[in-house]
Amino acid sequence: MIGGVALRVSSPVLVGRAAEAGQLWAAFERAQAGSPATVVVAGEAGVGKTRLVAELIGRVRGQGALALAGGCLDVGEGVVAYAPLVEALRSLIGAVDPAELERVLGGARAELARLVPELGPLEAGAEAATGAGALVPGRLFELLLGVLHRLAGRGPLLLVVEDLHWADQSTRDLLGFLVRNLRAGVVMLLTYRSDELHRRHPLRPFLAELDRSGRAERLELARLGRRELSELLAGILGEPAPAAMTLEILARSQGNPFFAEELLAARGGGDGGSGELPEALRDLLLARVEALPQPAQRLLQVAAVAGQRVHHDLLAEVAAQPSGDLVELLREAVAHHVLVAEDDSGGYAFRHALVQEAIYDDLLPVQRPPLHAAYARALAALIEERGDAAAAELGRLAYHWYTAHDLGRALLASVQAGQAAEAGFAQAEAAGHYERALELWEQAPEAAASSPLDRRALLQRAAQAADLAGAHTRAVALISQALTETDDDAEPLQAGVLLERLARYQWGAGDTAAAMAAVERAVAIIPAEPPSAERARALAAHGQLLMLRSRNRAAQARCEEAVAAARRAGARAVEGHALNSLGSSLGRRGHLEAGVAHLQQARAIAAELGDPDDLCRACHNLGCTYLDNGRFQDAVDAELECLDLARRFGAIGGYGPAAIATAAEALLWLGRWDQAERLVSEAFDLDPEPKAMVTLLLPRGLHRLWRGHLEGARKDLNWILERSKTSLEPQDSVPAYAWLAAEATWAGRPEDARATVAAGLALLDEVDEAALAGRAVARRDEKARGQAARIAVSLLERARAAAGADGVAVTGAVRAMLLTAEAERTRVAGPGDPGRWAQAAGAWDNLGCPWPAAYARWHLAEALLEAGAPREEAAAPLQQAQATARGLGAAPLLGEVELLARRARIALAPEPVAGGDATKPAAPGDELGLTPREKEVLALVADGRTNRQIADALFISDKTASVHVSNILAKLGVANRAEATATVHRLGLNG
Repeated sequence: MIGGVALRVSSPVLVGRAAEAGQLWAAFERAQAGSPATVVVAGEAGVGKTRLVAELIGRVRGQGALALAGGCLDVGEGVVAYAPLVEALRSLIGAVDPAELERVLGGARAELARLVPELGPLEAGAEAATGAGALVPGRLFELLLGVLHRLAGRGPLLLVVEDLHWADQSTRDLLGFLVRNLRAGVVMLLTYRSDELHRRHPLRPFLAELDRSGRAERLELARLGRRELSELLAGILGEPAPAAMTLEILARSQGNPFFAEELLAARGGGDGGSGELPEALRDLLLARVEALPQPAQRLLQVAAVAGQRVHHDLLAEVAAQPSGDLVELLREAVAHHVLVAEDDSGGYAFRHALVQEAIYDDLLPVQRPPLHAAYARALAALIEERGDAAAAELGRLAYHWYTAHDLGRALLASVQAGQAAEAGFAQAEAAGHYERALELWEQAPEAAASSPLDRRALLQRAAQAADLAGAHTRAVALISQALTETDDDAEPLQAGVLLERLARYQWGAGDTAAAMAAVERAVAIIPAEPPSAERARALAAHGQLLMLRSRNRAAQARCEEAVAAARRAGARAVEGHALNSLGSSLGRRGHLEAGVAHLQQARAIAAELGDPDDLCRACHNLGCTYLDNGRFQDAVDAELECLDLARRFGAIGGYGPAAIATAAEALLWLGRWDQAERLVSEAFDLDPEPKAMVTLLLPRGLHRLWRGHLEGARKDLNWILERSKTSLEPQDSVPAYAWLAAEATWAGRPEDARATVAAGLALLDEVDEAALAGRAVARRDEKARGQAARIAVSLLERARAAAGADGVAVTGAVRAMLLTAEAERTRVAGPGDPGRWAQAAGAWDNLGCPWPAAYARWHLAEALLEAGAPREEAAAPLQQAQATARGLGAAPLLGEVELLARRARIALAPEPVAGGDATKPAAPGDELGLTPREKEVLALVADGRTNRQIADALFISDKTASVHVSNILAKLGVANRAEATATVHRLGLNG
């Protein structure tokens, strides 16, 4: 119950089965065309076979067609013959009117009435037939085939037989006959539980014969993935499920929809709820186990204590069964689909995690600790004999000692497991092991005294692992505990180190003000002399926070001081960290070459020292620097490298959202919107904390804005500004305000647009780079021209001042923004200036950015028309803008372009229709989404030209040529120029 309202226990919509539903509907369409079809749907219990079938039945009946359904019964072989056909035929009585039923049944009525008495003959004289001898299968099969053909003569027929794993021999024979002999528009849909089919199951030969005949399609329903499960839970709850709930239910249900629904119902839909298995689900899970002999059940109890998987040797040691008996018992468990033998590991896994959970829960509390202790001893002996252990083995050892209540051994094993997990870059697991050791610290003092890490070191290591795993709030709590146990006066260096770490974690958790206070305190308490790595690190951290707050002049000075201090102290790692922030601050002020050089040096130092945190950070900051400077493809490459490193080092939770967000924004500027959308969608699977959500909602908001999903864009951008006011950096808030102003403009709310721009500009008092200011002012407001003209001049002067500030270099990206702002100002003051708009379009072309280039060309055409230029002169940029907007799916821009064309009576290309262009055959390459310019570039690529040669031939820059080539490779789905050339020849794109 939620608030006194009963919780729905199943989703109102079918989730994650679009492809399978499509396959079934295609079979029905063949029946509509008069051809028979047989589809066999397999899947484990609870995976959704019945729901999929019910959806198809509903859709078929919705079209006025006939659907008959029946299910096999679990009552033993031969007890109830033809049960599913009996059930299906019984439903004919209500589905077909009596006269039509008489025609359909014809001479078969009396015979079929012996199976289905409700079909009894209408004429009294026919009743004698019911007393005739036994049904002859061959005659029954032929009669039923005739009935199905006559039913199909009325229209397509769907015949469903569920739970085929319980079918008797007679039913299997009848279905086999129908599959071989149906010739009319009948779809036979057969379902069975794949997890019921042991090696000697009688259904196996039937299925093998179907496969050999080639007359049946097979469809295997898989479990749901995380996204589908999230959609399922949202459908039940009526709102998105909390990420933690989704992860827990996914882990326990392993994507089985029925199990997931039952687990959600047991929680009452709330965040907390019961972690216990619902009784009905427990009974279902244990039913197959309880069908096994008692010795096999006892063995499964022992196996369940090991976890979801157990190695054969460990199981043999703990179970203490004779080898031959053990193997036979395992064979039983495997044959009945309780366990799965894993050839590669030499062990066994429970077919479903909830089966292991149900068996384990069924043990008495007194039974568990001795079994855990036995596993711990066996595993420890195995590790000692082998001389080494994997991180996962040490983790299991710690778990078994802990659950066996041997706290001293559990503490030491947890420390070892944490160190091993950290060395293997399993950061979340490392944090968990360290926190367990901390939990036991006071309870096991003798073991704590012999721990290789003291308490403060454990707190530091646990906090660092949690931060890298993306659990920034937890990292703050852990490092704060270490600080409370440290005396600033007695240990200033150690206190400074902890404060520097606290600042880092607070920033990650979204509390920038607290982070700045912590790092300033660190700098204050660490003495400047003698030189120390601790002092250098605090200075570097301060510089990093200044850079993140977009106070880049101050950041540059502080980072240079940190680099010098690190070199004096011989602290190579700190030097790399400071160079990282220094490069970023320079890059943000337009000094791309110097910034990139520092960042690459920082990356080299991190790689040399094997520091995963700074290595990921260097790649991410390199991507951000390229993005700020309009090197969008380079930004994508750097961020994808960062993603690969984060996955390798277990830091995907910490760096994944930021890297994905930066890559996605770069892809949006490049016009690769679908790729950006996929990336951002994947990022939400990482369960990001609020600060990471900000970075992800920015590109999603921009994408929705340009696509025309204005309400979605407004929600995303407002979430950023309203939910994160105390923690937003200018690098996040300024684009959010800018894009929110653009949304208001496209939606026709100019007053909201002006207010939003004003709010964004108020944040820029401490910002000293042109890129952010350019984003804030390059916005249109074409209504209320008098007031708007004055505001526009003021905004433009502010943007020029930011771009011309001391130490700022104007990059191509800033220049394109400023040119757009200059052109916008001419529109506000009066007729637009075609020259300004042409310059803006060219600047965006040089950066490889199709949407802003198309936007500029729309206004270029508008300005030309306002200046009285011939329509033919305005037609070219307008047609280019239309082609780009249509190719991108930029609905608002496309609508404005087409509106202007209608007003000016300029002919544009018609909307493409299915099967090709409405007026002429599709040109080669159109199906690939290649623009005319890209086709020209591709032809030169196929001719073996380099980027420089392509640039010379087409009168474009080398960089623009490079961007075109990258976009072409992405659209063709090929890896290199050679594959692109092969595609040209294969598709005939070379004329």
